[in-house]
Amino acid sequence: MNRTSVLIFSCDNYADIWGPFFTLFYRYWRCPYPVYVTAESEQCMIPEVMTINTEADTWTERIHDAVAQIPTEYVITMCEDMFFRKKVRQELIDLSVDRMDVDPDIACFNFEKEYGWFEPSIYCEFGKKPSGAQYRKSCQPTLWRRSILEELLDCKMSAWEWEMSPANEAYKYYIYVGADNNMVFEYGYHNNEWFGIQKGKWVLHDVGPLFEKEGIKIDFSRRGIV
Repeated sequence: MNRTSVLIFSCDNYADIWGPFFTLFYRYWRCPYPVYVTAESEQCMIPEVMTINTEADTWTERIHDAVAQIPTEYVITMCEDMFFRKKVRQELIDLSVDRMDVDPDIACFNFEKEYGWFEPSIYCEFGKKPSGAQYRKSCQPTLWRRSILEELLDCKMSAWEWEMSPANEAYKYYIYVGADNNMVFEYGYHNNEWFGIQKGKWVLHDVGPLFEKEGIKIDFSRRGIV
C-alpha cells in the first residue's frame, strides 16, 4: 500500500500548462505514487492524475481541503510551473521517507536548494532550518508529513503569506544543501533566476529551448511572455 502521494498545487487559470508539466513530470520521474492536482472546477484529463476540486476563498483553505482528502501518511507537494529537465533522484526521496519514519517530529524535507542560513544536521545533503527562519513552509518541491502540513495550512492566507509566516516550533524542518548539479528535482531554479513562469507569463529564454529540446509544442501567445 502506498504511504506517499504527490499533490500538485494548481488552479483553473493554470490548467493550460498541465500538458507540458505532466509530459516532463512522467518523462523524468517513474513516479511510484498516486498523483493529485488541485483546481476549482477544471478536470485533468491525464489518466494517471486525479483532480481534487475545491473552491474555498483563500489559497491555504483550498490546499487544506485538498490535503485533508489525501489518504497517505506523507505527501510530496509542488507547483505546476516546475518543469522537470533531469531524472528525479528517487533514492533520496526514499531515504527521506525512512528518516521521517524514525523521527515523528520531522515536518518536512524541502528539496529546494538552500542558499541562505541553515544549521548543520545529521542528515547528509540536508540542513535544518533554524528557529524563526522564513520559508520553513514552502511551495517548492517538499516531502511533508501530511498531518503536520494539514495543521500548518489551518489558516486564511495567500501562498506568499503562508510561506513567510511563522511555522510551529515543535517540529523540525530540513532543506536540501547539496550540490546544485545534483538536485532531487531539477526544474530550473537556481538562486532567484527566473524560470518556467513568472507573474503568470512564460519565461521564454528558459522554457523556449527546453520545450524545443523535449518536442513540446505550445502557443506561448496564449499566456504571454514576461
